[in-house]
Amino acid sequence: MKTYSKGMPIEIGIKRLSLLKEKGLITEEIFSDAEELLLKSEMDISKE
Repeated sequence: MKTYSKGMPIEIGIKRLSLLKEKGLITEEIFSDAEELLLKSEMDISKE
């Protein structure tokens, strides 16, 4: 699990998104888009 000084681990972000989706506060489409952005940001950071 990767952690950064200014943020949270990607896994925790995805877990929080999952909870929002389960409660009906976000749609499946928003969840998928946000998850993709989180994973892409992790890849971009790893390349630096």
